[in-house]
Amino acid sequence: MKTATVYKSEFLNRYRLDSVFYLSEGNTAIRLVDAALKKCSKYYSLKDKDKVSIWQPNRNVLVYAGDGEKFVPYLQPYDILEFLPEARSKLSVHQNELSALHVSSGTILQTCSGRNLGPLVIADKYLEQFVFGSDLIRIDIHDLKIRFYIFAFLNTWIGQALLHSNKTGSVIDHLSAQDIEKINIPIFSEEITEQVSALMGESFKLFSEARTELSDCKNAFIARVDIHKNQVHLCTGWRVQLKELSSGKRLDAAYYDPMVLTAANNLKLMGGCPLNSVAKVFKPSGRYKTNYVEKDYGHPLLSGRQLLQNQIVGLKYLPSASKNNYSGFLLKKGCVVYPADGRVEGRLGTPVLVTPSREGWYASGHIGRIEPLPGIDPGYLYLALSHPVVQEQISSLACGSVVDAVYPEDVEKIIIPAQIEFQYNRVVNAWNKFDEADALKQKACKLLLTQFGC
Repeated sequence: MKTATVYKSEFLNRYRLDSVFYLSEGNTAIRLVDAALKKCSKYYSLKDKDKVSIWQPNRNVLVYAGDGEKFVPYLQPYDILEFLPEARSKLSVHQNELSALHVSSGTILQTCSGRNLGPLVIADKYLEQFVFGSDLIRIDIHDLKIRFYIFAFLNTWIGQALLHSNKTGSVIDHLSAQDIEKINIPIFSEEITEQVSALMGESFKLFSEARTELSDCKNAFIARVDIHKNQVHLCTGWRVQLKELSSGKRLDAAYYDPMVLTAANNLKLMGGCPLNSVAKVFKPSGRYKTNYVEKDYGHPLLSGRQLLQNQIVGLKYLPSASKNNYSGFLLKKGCVVYPADGRVEGRLGTPVLVTPSREGWYASGHIGRIEPLPGIDPGYLYLALSHPVVQEQISSLACGSVVDAVYPEDVEKIIIPAQIEFQYNRVVNAWNKFDEADALKQKACKLLLTQFGC
């Protein structure tokens, strides 16, 4: 049973009678901030219109682009938390009011709808190419020092708890611009403000550089391996002979897509090779016992969706005391991993390079592993798996009536581009920069939390 002491003044000030509120992290955060505000002579108010602008576009019906129609790439709210998000949807340029959906580098994007609302990012040059809907609140702060200080505070558990304490909604949780404006952020000293802001500013710089570098490497590699799947109208269809169905033991059309097969053959003619000639492909057998524990007592466990996220939402932990039971689910630095179960039109097959910070973490049995053979560069393997023709091959292998899945014995046979001369160290360095940026972010948040006595 959980218990907490609640003073009469709290009831009168908050107009809340539900015990869940007073037992939540949000209530603890409110008390910590109130105590800090009494000690500090200065604070940042998020409703100060001279320093902060908080807004979101009007909710409207978004019209997706048809074949051949001019479009802009559209990201879902939680896509912004990924290392290198890619648009899975396209909005019509002619049938949408797009002016309010664009964001500029430096704008804080705050998730505000769904059961995991709260995570936020600062838009960079990479995100400027996309548009975003009304489920992301925009926070514009022109002063860099204030921007990074506020961003650091909102990323601490105190800031996240305050955001969650204001949420509303009977089925789907929601957060409004007015809820965010209620937050006051203590300024402990000019020195602390400078240190926190500098750390978070450097973190943002490194993260933005990593994204740009990784994106540039992918585009350069694709340009060098200039093979693409030809687009045809679906109404034309294609024919498959009975003997092909018998040998393939598959009845789904995508498996026999001639455009994918042609593109894979063209890769082979350019020196491409089967994946299993340069790497070992596998998935853990069986399932782990879902005995989750608190963070202090376990090791992180990644799901397929979380695998792609730099800022992980809802991370689970498996008990440290039983680590031998979960050894088959460990991640190794330098391996390329991918969601092996999910939806073809989602993130199925999207590669991620395991960095030093995630070595020794667990990943679920829904995640495939690709371990480079001796002499094979991990950077090459990541770029090869990212190539559009390789992604098309993986998608064509998916099967399942409800949840799509790809199996290692099929994935290892796909054709990937040859290991051409390329600066693959740029790829590895970019992924390592993500680690460096995250370490600086955690340092900034920890420094701020110490001022609250946490």
